[in-house]
Amino acid sequence: MASSRSAADGVLVLGSAGFTGRAIVRHLAGSGRPIVALGRSERVGRDGAVTRVRGSIEDAGLLADLLGRCRTVVHTASVTTPGTSAREPGLEVLGNLLPLSRLLELAPAFPDRELIYLSSAGAIYGDGADGADEDTALRPRSYYGAGKAAAEAFVHVCTATTSWRAVALRPTNVYGPGQTVGTGFAIVPTLFGRAIDGTPFPIWGDGSSVRDYCHVDDLARLVATIVAAGCPAGFSRYNVASGHVASVLELIEACSQTCGRPIAVERLPPRGVDVARVAPDGRAVQADFGWQATIDLAAGLADTWAWFREDGTGGGAR
Repeated sequence: MASSRSAADGVLVLGSAGFTGRAIVRHLAGSGRPIVALGRSERVGRDGAVTRVRGSIEDAGLLADLLGRCRTVVHTASVTTPGTSAREPGLEVLGNLLPLSRLLELAPAFPDRELIYLSSAGAIYGDGADGADEDTALRPRSYYGAGKAAAEAFVHVCTATTSWRAVALRPTNVYGPGQTVGTGFAIVPTLFGRAIDGTPFPIWGDGSSVRDYCHVDDLARLVATIVAAGCPAGFSRYNVASGHVASVLELIEACSQTCGRPIAVERLPPRGVDVARVAPDGRAVQADFGWQATIDLAAGLADTWAWFREDGTGGGAR
């Protein structure tokens, strides 16, 4: 019977062809464990310890086959941004929650698995995001944030009713090499792109809203640390904050200094969906896993600009 299958030692990364997924696969590749990278646009074949599989997380048969080979699942897959689901809230249900539920439906047949789910500190706390710890009430102000909060609830129920263990990571604004302008959250490459083409960057309000910025390699390193250590029993959630914060105006200036080009701005009226400050408390993950960010904003912007001008959409800008 399926429930008697012993868990292999592999790590399955869902959404491996995305920005964060690629970085996580890269960090896990040297872990000594076999890695299975599943993504809709993933290339196919073996790459050292990584087996790359092109497919959908909605394919229950494919997921069942991969769960038979993998003890740990890292869920980075998402088809929405706050902007896309603001216009079409059903995308959160059909594009994210339904595929997640298909994975969780398989849990009884594959006992003792571990799941690391990428949530969002920037979207789920709403106006309470400044200084929020993991026990702060979730009051999202976007359908995207509501979808993340609902997904965490689904994962929690899975751990309460099966032998699965799970960790929900709530990162702040993630940036770094490999992030392209079209990914929705991508303020850093967007600013670099505006520096190159001269198009004004829109500032909604006075530009004073503050965000914590976490480099993608710091996040990926944390995921690799948890994979190695194992998930605590039951369901746990952790803010992932670097402590490196900047207002919109400060980030524009920092990006301009990094690329050595001016960035024009366009002032627009404030939007009701914007939270004034997103700077959650990240002490819990440091206490439990010994993690803290090692890449400051200046260094992170520098290596992002280096990638952007060579391999992103910077067109080899100098």
